[in-house]
Amino acid sequence: MAIRGIWVAPLALLLLGCGDRSKMPYLGKWSGGFDVETVGKGAVGGRERNRLKGFLQLYRTDARYELHLDGEQFGLVAGGSWSEKAGRVTLSPKEVKIDDGGGEEVRNPNRAWIEPTVLREAYSRPMALRVSKDGKSLTGLLMDVGPLTGAHSFVRDGFGR
Repeated sequence: MAIRGIWVAPLALLLLGCGDRSKMPYLGKWSGGFDVETVGKGAVGGRERNRLKGFLQLYRTDARYELHLDGEQFGLVAGGSWSEKAGRVTLSPKEVKIDDGGGEEVRNPNRAWIEPTVLREAYSRPMALRVSKDGKSLTGLLMDVGPLTGAHSFVRDGFGR
């Protein structure tokens, strides 16, 4: 009987989990990016060339996230915390890093480009993503990123990286 008693507490912890389990359906990797609807004055190329491709990673630890997006001549990594309420995931950025591929001196004028200051401004604001009814996709509201107007969309890729 004493041996069975030893397993009760660890088994209870295992079954109950540690912490808030309501975030479990959102954890992991979501593939997608920023889908451009309109391209404004000053942009090079059309909608597809200006699309930002990447992924969103939601972590349970500290409820943090990492957003990775790549354009034709730059890369962006934003990170911070995330929360979920009423079918909406909200990303609250704390840090935005931009790799501009060497800067203006090496930029190809025939390829799509967004100024780093414009990218930093756009991705330094909180972003809301609506969770689909089946829980397999996230869709953002329309927003401007420099001369581009579009929305973010991500599909469930898997748990973890």
